[in-house]
This record gives sequence, structure tokens and C-alpha cells, in this order.
Amino acid sequence: MFTKLLVIIQKNKHHLTFLLLVIFSFILIYTSNSDANKLPFSNNITTYITSPIARLSHLAQLERENDILRDRLMVVSLENETLLGYGVENTRLKKMLDFKRNSEIDLIPAKVINMGMSSNLLSMIVDVGSNEGISRNNPVVTPAGVIGKISNVNSNSSIVQLISDPDFRIGVRFLPSGATGILRWSYNNICDVREVYKNSIINVGDRVVTSGLSDIFPSGLFVGKVSSVIDDRSQFQKIVSVQIEENLSSIVHVFVIIAENSK
Repeated sequence: MFTKLLVIIQKNKHHLTFLLLVIFSFILIYTSNSDANKLPFSNNITTYITSPIARLSHLAQLERENDILRDRLMVVSLENETLLGYGVENTRLKKMLDFKRNSEIDLIPAKVINMGMSSNLLSMIVDVGSNEGISRNNPVVTPAGVIGKISNVNSNSSIVQLISDPDFRIGVRFLPSGATGILRWSYNNICDVREVYKNSIINVGDRVVTSGLSDIFPSGLFVGKVSSVIDDRSQFQKIVSVQIEENLSSIVHVFVIIAENSK
């Protein structure tokens, strides 16, 4: 009997397979229209198969969103830096304009177009020259004080010898004492004035201006403030350190003082 059953199944295996598939299809249809608790095994299998794919799809979507947000953040950062740069530039130009309005000397505005190639900042190039009435030894200033003088002139540009050049010298006067001396660069933004009489009364914070004792710099131009005073009893003179307020490496705009005989 069992042998005959096997023979029948063997002969009709295709029909039986089709019948089983139809039955399984009805089960699936019934499961989709029934409550979740009716066939938990089928639901668990479906969840088990589809959940990794869903996770991968979700992770891919998150990665795309992160890339978009990262790009947007970069754009916003660049825009903020640009706006900050405009703000700094606007403040600098306002100071320049106020300085020119309040000045009683003739000033030619100029823009720095080259800061020089040396690691020690000794000179810079500005975009004005003989066509604008610039001549050699014209003083160069900013609202923060004297920064140098013109050392070479072309028709449309000029070279500025900066106060940081070891060969640069400028006669200065201390206020309110009125003592005078010769200022030269020392280090960073510190200059030294060594030729100061020992009995001069000079204090930290005193203003330092040009003395007017040379043919190059008119008197009264701001140079800096006293940062320290060395009074060695064994010496006949004082050594006074002066703090320069301008950051020479970040200068963008300057003024060139035009002498009367240059106009």
C-alpha cells in the first residue's frame, strides 16, 4: 500500500507541486488580510528578511543627508568669513577716512600691493607713484602711527621702507616731558630710543611723536607709547622702549604725506 502511494506521488509530482503552491498562496493571501497575531511565524520571517535591507537603505539616506548638510555648513562658514572680512575692512576704511578728515596735512591714500619676499618684513610696495605726486622720503602713516617712508618711486607704484628695517631711524619726542631721541627697531613691535638724557622724566604710557628735527618727518606725528624705561646709574643716558601700535604684517591701506614742494 505504501509502495503504491509512493508510485502515485512520483507519477503526479508536478500536479502535487502545483497544488501545494496554490495552497501556500491562499495561506499568504489569508495572512495578509488577517491580524498580525494569526501567523506570527510568517511575519517574523518577513521582518527578518526585510529589516537589514531597510537598515541599509536608512543608513545610505542618512549618509546622503550628512553630505548635503556638510556642504551647506561649508557654504555658510565661507559666507560668515566673508561677512566678517567685510566688517573688518569697513571698520579699517572708516578709521582711515576719519584720520584723513581730522588731519591738517596733505595725505595721499594708497593700497599695499606687495608685502615683500623677506621673512623679516622690511619693506612693502604701494599702488601710488610719481603720477600721484609721490617722491622719495615722503613719510608713510596709518591711523595707528608712522610706519615708514618712501624709499623708491616709479610712475604708478612706490617702495616703502618700514620702521621695522634695522637701518630705519626717526627722531622722536616724548610727551609731556618734551625729551627727544632717535628711535630704531628692536624686536616684534618694540622700538628702542637710546639717546635720551638721564634727567628726562619719562613714564610708561607716555605718547611718542615725531620730533620734527629732520627734513623728512613733520613734528607731532604719532609713533607709539612708552612701554618701559631703563635707567642704569652707570650710564649717562636712558634707554626707553616704545610700543608700536600698528601690526605691520596686516596693513592693507596707508597714507603718504606729501611735502609742500611736491605739489
